[in-house]
Amino acid sequence: MIRKLAAIGDSFSTTKYGRSWPDHVSDRLQSQLLRACSAGAGNAFYVEKCHDIVKDPEVDLVIVQLTEPSRVVIGSQTWQDIQAGDLEHPIPAPTDYYDPSHSNIYKDIGSYTMNVHNNRQWLDILTGQDSGDLDRFWLREVAGTRFYDYQTLHSMLAINALCDQWHKPVIFFSWFVDSAKLLLPGYEWLGSAINLIPGSAAVECNRMMLKKTDCGHYATAESQQLVDTWLWPHVQSIIKDKLS
Repeated sequence: MIRKLAAIGDSFSTTKYGRSWPDHVSDRLQSQLLRACSAGAGNAFYVEKCHDIVKDPEVDLVIVQLTEPSRVVIGSQTWQDIQAGDLEHPIPAPTDYYDPSHSNIYKDIGSYTMNVHNNRQWLDILTGQDSGDLDRFWLREVAGTRFYDYQTLHSMLAINALCDQWHKPVIFFSWFVDSAKLLLPGYEWLGSAINLIPGSAAVECNRMMLKKTDCGHYATAESQQLVDTWLWPHVQSIIKDKLS
């Protein structure tokens, strides 16, 4: 029996567009749900959240939805100042910053996730500064570089180690990138060392021709179809074969 599922992921793990995969999986497990969703955030932002989640004595299973490796988490002084109360929160603030569903702040960590396109549109508004030169440099020299493919593996290893330390089984699945492509040359061993679901959610959604929202997400019915057809059978198999 799994008392509580901890689900970690990006906007595809939120309830902004309806019930998403964490809700449907926890229904299948008949468990409580602890949701740690960070819309737009990168994989590195998951690690510290996992560090605290695994200390919850009722959490019996962690599932991590990996996001696009090119999303790079950097520290943000502005978000840190917001957390400290020195600046006004631009959106409704959470009850406290231990809420693992905030996309830019967790505890005393303020962050921003850089993408491979037009970070300036958000940074200028957030910081009140002209970030044009920074964004041009980022897009030319940093975005999409190989280093961050390795960083995704390092985040996975950190999360796996935290779960091992606190005796919490963890299952990984990838939304955008085929999980086999995440295992870079020399890291093939990792495929058998962790519980990594094959394929990717995006490919499965396209294969099933699931209807998207206007911003490319999935509503309740489509999310349930993804879980029923693809995600849950893999989770169920791992629980039965490796975690029983």
